[in-house]
Amino acid sequence: MRFALLLCLIMPASAAAAEPRPTRLPVPVRAWFLPSHLDSNPELYPAMTMLTSGGDDAALAAHLTQRGVAVLKWAYGPNSPWSEGRVEYFTDQCDPLFKGFRYAGVGIDEWDTGHANFAREKDLAAAGYRAARTKWPDAIMAAWVTAPDETFIGLLQDGTLDLAIIEGYTFIPNVGGLTLDAICEQRCDVLARAGLIDRTIVCFGYVSAATDTHGRRMTFADLEHQVRHVRQRYPAMPGVAFYGFNDGSPETPELIRKADALAAELYPAR
Repeated sequence: MRFALLLCLIMPASAAAAEPRPTRLPVPVRAWFLPSHLDSNPELYPAMTMLTSGGDDAALAAHLTQRGVAVLKWAYGPNSPWSEGRVEYFTDQCDPLFKGFRYAGVGIDEWDTGHANFAREKDLAAAGYRAARTKWPDAIMAAWVTAPDETFIGLLQDGTLDLAIIEGYTFIPNVGGLTLDAICEQRCDVLARAGLIDRTIVCFGYVSAATDTHGRRMTFADLEHQVRHVRQRYPAMPGVAFYGFNDGSPETPELIRKADALAAELYPAR
């Protein structure tokens, strides 16, 4: 008892508050969101260990689950317009049972502090997610995040959320994208300073070989540079994610194959 009390006194507050690291996640995490061609050609993704955008196709989810992939049901974040002020709405979003299939958990999309609904919904969402963790203790709860704020960090620290998925898109077709420095300094470093980088991955993308209306495209050279940079800068990250895009380009399947192989190389099975 005295020893435990002494540890609490000498440990930093953030470390003392954090729950033990979850064991629900696949090891390593090699995730995809909206992977194109998955229904027709799942062999494009031999290294995938997590799908974060399930819910539309229970048969495909069952097939991937049998293959050992953790399939997450897509769920609304505090950007949702549908809560009507109810905490229960966000709890129900996290129910892993959907259309007769029990998913491995949920992928919450998204924790975006810049969204018009965020200020109104964030506390409701946080309370709903904490209730969901109690109700479904074995379910994976991963959340996409743009700017990790104090509330989001608290959800990771207390064990409500298993995984933060940083939105790290340098190429958003016809829109633009972030710089790699901004992704690291404004997003990843926030969670690294909170001692949570081992519960954080970056989602890169979009994985699209087609040239957009601004003459931009994602090349494998660009993608590889980004993924290797983050792997070296944050060696404790448990994996990587990619954002798919159904662009109709015949070159995109090869880009997918290379991204999948890169994930397997940099985050091998242990």
